[in-house]
Amino acid sequence: MNAKRHDVIIIGGGHNGLVAARYLAQAGLRVLVLEKRRAFGGPAAKVEWMPGYFCSVSNSPGSLEPKIVKDMELERHGLTFVKPDPTLVHPLEDGRLFVGWRDPERGARQLDSYAQGESGRYRALFAYLEDFAVKLGISVFDVPPTLSQLTRNLTSAADEEAFSRIFFGSARALFDDFLHSDEAKAVIGPMAVVSGQVSPSTPGTPLNLMMRPLSIASVALDDGYDPRRMPLRGSTGLPIGGMGAIMDAMVASARAAGATLIRDMGVRSIRINGSRVEGVVTETGEEIDAPIVISAINPRMTLLDLIEPHADWKELQDKIGSKSMRGKAFKLILALDAAPRYAAAQDDAEATALASAQFRIAPTLDYLEESHADMMLGRAPQNPVIWGLCPSMTSPGMAPEGKHVMSMNIGNAPYDLKEGTWTEERVRLVSRCIATAARWIPNLPDIVHDYRCIDPTQFESEYGLVEANITHGDTLPWNQFWMRPLSGLSDYRTPTSGLYLSGAGTWPGNFVSGIPGHNTAHAVLKDLSARRISTATRHTVSLAN
Repeated sequence: MNAKRHDVIIIGGGHNGLVAARYLAQAGLRVLVLEKRRAFGGPAAKVEWMPGYFCSVSNSPGSLEPKIVKDMELERHGLTFVKPDPTLVHPLEDGRLFVGWRDPERGARQLDSYAQGESGRYRALFAYLEDFAVKLGISVFDVPPTLSQLTRNLTSAADEEAFSRIFFGSARALFDDFLHSDEAKAVIGPMAVVSGQVSPSTPGTPLNLMMRPLSIASVALDDGYDPRRMPLRGSTGLPIGGMGAIMDAMVASARAAGATLIRDMGVRSIRINGSRVEGVVTETGEEIDAPIVISAINPRMTLLDLIEPHADWKELQDKIGSKSMRGKAFKLILALDAAPRYAAAQDDAEATALASAQFRIAPTLDYLEESHADMMLGRAPQNPVIWGLCPSMTSPGMAPEGKHVMSMNIGNAPYDLKEGTWTEERVRLVSRCIATAARWIPNLPDIVHDYRCIDPTQFESEYGLVEANITHGDTLPWNQFWMRPLSGLSDYRTPTSGLYLSGAGTWPGNFVSGIPGHNTAHAVLKDLSARRISTATRHTVSLAN
């Protein structure tokens, strides 16, 4: 591979590595992406779990940035969406469902049935978060702000109160301030605890609700739009072909821009000479030269596994070596002989519509609290929190004709069990998850004919997700902004000239958004423009979007 000189080597062909590759190749750089696994896309890659049954670890494109879709021209490279209606089913107690229909009036009527005027209070809560995001005046499409930059616009007592509520308060307290009904609180609850070993009562959890408002405010900063008049990203829909279709389009986009993508090739180490990076050594022992290297894998793996002990890195390596990743991922894939049917469905048409939507099982905030308590005590949860989807309802090719595949992401599975092993425990958790879903989908146990699962230890060994943390570290206040992934290592640059970090472990984290890949690529381009680094070949480099 050294026969062709490379300007940039990207370690890791997950979605952020692919995003960075597209921007840099489009700018005129000669980019090489090395992916250890057999498929590009990391947890968003399409997998055949059982013969004819496909899905990805990631279920939803809800975090995918419209800017990334547009800049990478993903629709031109084959990506299409279907817009199911409803978009969400959230089971509640007593067999009831909150259904997220696209008609806002239908949603409002449901909320108001829980408590008079609840829909207005629900809207007021999210308007409060969006207004605060605008007030902060920061962009997720830039390096993370320092503490002084983050608070520079907070000049009133109301601003300071909002900061305290969101950064130091809990999601439960915030919900109590705005909402009257337990049902409305339950519908929002899972979004507040999606990242990190936290419960609704954990301080800092409101920040999980800020990712979408910050994104909308960031676009407003760049383009001059009023963020409250922009559509929410959930309106995008579901990709035809599942999340793997997004990865296929990203691969095609990066290659069309001129990037070289190679799979089944892991990296053993990053080559550093003095204060500069020189390239990488593959797991087969091949040395590949490049003056710019981006590691788009977990920062902890980068620092501890790929970089030899070095004076410039010692303090950072010591810090990250003692830092817990605090993960909780468990995956369950069900092969179904028929479509799942909610007991609350009024007729066949409604049954099909409900089964086509994403679902979240966490019927009360107390359910979330109890599930979290089990995890913290080293037990698989008696109350599994389930984020699910039946992708074959909207993409029939994901399962054999007449069959379906159900994809469940289970929260609060402890990486370290207090008693026993995951080899023993995972079968019991699978049964508990099916039984839990059957409270609202009673035909589910009878239509399951096979399953596969990934326990937390397998997430680490097979996907490189340290301690089963899907976001490479909590996205709560103590691990965001200038602290992501570490203080002194937050702007994608490193102590070694030409070596950069990317991926979900860098700002702003999140799930399948593509923002870290975008930001790292632009940090490289800015440094090239300022002549802080140089390329391997003489050619014109243009700043990308």
